[in-house]
Amino acid sequence: MSEKKAFLKQVTNPIKSKEAKKFVALELEQHMEAAVRNMLKSGLCREEAESQAVKRMGDPVKLGIKMGKLHRPKIDWSLLSLVLLLYLIGFLPLLITQYEFQFSLFKKSIDVLLGILIVLTLMMFDYRRLKKTYWLMLGVAGIILILVFHFGFSSWMVNGVQFAQFGTFSANSLIVIPLLFIGWAGLLHRHANRPLFISGVFLLSLAIYIPISPVPNVVLYTAMVVVMYLWSIRNQSKKLVGSIIAALFSVITVCLLVFWKSSSLYMRQRLMGFLFPEQYESNYGYFYLQFKKYLSEAGWFGQFPQMEKFNMAEMYTDMIFVTLTYSFGWVFAIAIVLFLTVVMVRICWISRKTPDSFGQLIIVGAAALYTVQFVYNIGMVLGLVPIAGFSLPFISYGAISAVINSIIIGLVLSVYRRKNLIVSTN
Repeated sequence: MSEKKAFLKQVTNPIKSKEAKKFVALELEQHMEAAVRNMLKSGLCREEAESQAVKRMGDPVKLGIKMGKLHRPKIDWSLLSLVLLLYLIGFLPLLITQYEFQFSLFKKSIDVLLGILIVLTLMMFDYRRLKKTYWLMLGVAGIILILVFHFGFSSWMVNGVQFAQFGTFSANSLIVIPLLFIGWAGLLHRHANRPLFISGVFLLSLAIYIPISPVPNVVLYTAMVVVMYLWSIRNQSKKLVGSIIAALFSVITVCLLVFWKSSSLYMRQRLMGFLFPEQYESNYGYFYLQFKKYLSEAGWFGQFPQMEKFNMAEMYTDMIFVTLTYSFGWVFAIAIVLFLTVVMVRICWISRKTPDSFGQLIIVGAAALYTVQFVYNIGMVLGLVPIAGFSLPFISYGAISAVINSIIIGLVLSVYRRKNLIVSTN
């Protein structure tokens, strides 16, 4: 064994993490090789140059301890704790209801345990292994959308939305969002400087996605891709301006396509129900009036003793914020909004801490997916935007929502865990 290899083995022995061992060995080897090349130019032979380079590195044990502490994988306990807290808050509406929901509690427990398992598993998984799988991810998503939803294999219609069975879960086209999320991160990491190519892939994906997707899914997907692309070219000012214009055009085009896909009369009536709920109280304005009624009655500390008077559809899913506000009051509701906001801010903060461009795209895409759901859901129940099927992340009832948001956070934690183990951004 050469003197250099023996030194590297001594340095890495005190380091417990396999990932950190590999990174430290690579970093020190590159540093010593650079020193060796400089000494070779001065006339030393390689063996003597390597010996001198090793001696300059100092005590291998002390260096190993120091490097192990500096580069050990880290856990973002703040983000992880907030996510667990939000998961627990999601149990409250099921616990305080006056009805019998033992099965729902059991299912919610399974969903949360599955979500936590996904978060922890992906946190330990090295996200960098996904960097070269973008075509695979996009291809699998396309195959699922075409075979299952377009050709209708194992799928059925529910209120005009196509659902499919995946094991014990049923889901609409939202199920492919994690695959598209990872695929676009890799694609933009490699090809962000090819705007025509990126535009072509995006328009093709929309042509496949829009016909079988509800409006919220299309909005979520479009927002994710646009935000990730703008982030990937943020340092190119001229291209950024053009891309923002193109992004606005794309968003307008998507809105027109979604409107064309839907019945114009139906969309117009829903819009009128949002703008003038009192005039449409028997149909499209009913939910807005219920929101206003229950939120105005909630008070600062809620109407928990009066829960038998609370009766609203989807009180555990998309409208869960109204349920929690009416039950525990605006103090509790504001606290929930603050917790959700801190998660959003924390995700954005992590993007500034990793030097890896692929990791940054993962985090930016996650921030877009999370923020659109969170902001729209709160705006929806406050009557600021029309009702759409956006759930409240980690709180709303539903397995698919829990799985998707857990994948998002798990990958964010994976990026954070390895932020000190990045050699370069390539």
